[in-house]
Amino acid sequence: MGYLERRVALIAKRAAPHLEPGEKIQTGFIAQSGSSVFTARVWTFVATDRAILIIRRGGVQRLPRDLHFGEPTGMYHNIELDRTYKVHRQYYTEIATADQALRKMRGDDQP
Repeated sequence: MGYLERRVALIAKRAAPHLEPGEKIQTGFIAQSGSSVFTARVWTFVATDRAILIIRRGGVQRLPRDLHFGEPTGMYHNIELDRTYKVHRQYYTEIATADQALRKMRGDDQP
């Protein structure tokens, strides 16, 4: 199993206990919060056909699926929600996939 396959499997495994019956994963990525090595926390973002899940050991936050992440640039893309989540550029394809899936669900090309 290659790196990409392992990454997808890990995200699916983290999301599985939090999915509703019939809910389908569209994509997912890892983000971090905190300002230093000692305060950093890792979060798993999962876009489904119904919601955005933000998963952390010990819990999950379920947000409406209308969340648009925006076009990422630079080394890290910031997502401003209840805190600042930083997404490394290795996950920029997944961010674009989540936004594209949202546009498709809406039936338009509006962000």
